[in-house]
Amino acid sequence: MEASAKTSEIRLSSRIVAVISDIFVPTLPVITAAGTLKALTLLLSYGGILSDTGSTYYILSFISNAGFYFLPLLLAHSSCKRFGGDPYLAVFLTAVLLHPDFIQALESGKGLTFLSLPVSMQSYGSSVVPAVLMGICTAFAERFFRKWMPQIISFFAVPLLTCQVMAPLGLLVLGPAGMAIGNGLSSGLDHIHQVIGWPAVALLAALAPVLVTAGFSLCFLPLALASINATGFDAFSRPAFLAANIAMASAALAVFVRSRFRQTKGMSLQSSVVAFMGITEPSIYGILLPFKRPYIASILGAFVGGAFAGATHVKAVAYASPSLLTLPIFLGDSFVCTLLTIAITFSVTFLLTFALGFDDGVPHSSLEKKAVGAKAG
Repeated sequence: MEASAKTSEIRLSSRIVAVISDIFVPTLPVITAAGTLKALTLLLSYGGILSDTGSTYYILSFISNAGFYFLPLLLAHSSCKRFGGDPYLAVFLTAVLLHPDFIQALESGKGLTFLSLPVSMQSYGSSVVPAVLMGICTAFAERFFRKWMPQIISFFAVPLLTCQVMAPLGLLVLGPAGMAIGNGLSSGLDHIHQVIGWPAVALLAALAPVLVTAGFSLCFLPLALASINATGFDAFSRPAFLAANIAMASAALAVFVRSRFRQTKGMSLQSSVVAFMGITEPSIYGILLPFKRPYIASILGAFVGGAFAGATHVKAVAYASPSLLTLPIFLGDSFVCTLLTIAITFSVTFLLTFALGFDDGVPHSSLEKKAVGAKAG
């Protein structure tokens, strides 16, 4: 019975991760592009290349902000599609929450009611949870109406009924509930960080290689976005994954330096390079796990780097998979500490990999079979 219960729990967790991946992975190119562009714009401003009062800076800023402001539309699309609904209906209904007339009423302080029920007046731009809820509920509502509606009138009746039910429900229930959940997640994350302090970042950094191995790294995407949306920065998951990604890259690089086999050196160097760019799966499955002790070294190195990042309050001001290429997301008053985090993590992990050593006799063919690539964190 216990084994069966554990199996059920594993299956449930796997399904949850699969759902999160199906919803958020399609939006990652937009999130990464917008976040990196925002960070690069800040970099150009800090470097004196662009004036923060100039027209070019203004245009680049609203281009990058558009990726996040209209992110709810993309999430509604992928959420509804994941649960078998019409994603375009979900986009339309989520757009109601972003309509200029609603925003104007919000900014003017004008209260709105629907059938004498008060509408919660808050901004849903860049929100995550309300859009996901809207997408999922739209899918179920549309499927329900399509199941019971006569075929002869379903073409216009199903979308009409879905909109009549979901639009008010979004304004009255799903939008406010989603914002409450999102703010709760952000507050909870901030509370954990505030109460535990730097050990929370260190612990997450140490667990990150394991989370990426198991495919759980995307679970922190909505939390990071919620934190950036609510506070303007993420001082928890992005710094932790920065330390973890650098640690995994450093361990693979140490294998390259120490190994005597040409094929293993080639594999470890390639996986190290892409890990420094934020893609860590080739390092994990191709080098670290087969050699075992470098995997342990990466966990220990990530813990040390995460501890330093947490203690010095390293912050990310935009979302992207942390790497050397996306360093501009950490631009701000903690950027020097970000660079020190990288240096400390690299040094500790590299030296630990050498100190722990590894069996250099692992067949290279087994490494090739396990090497796959995807974005981490």
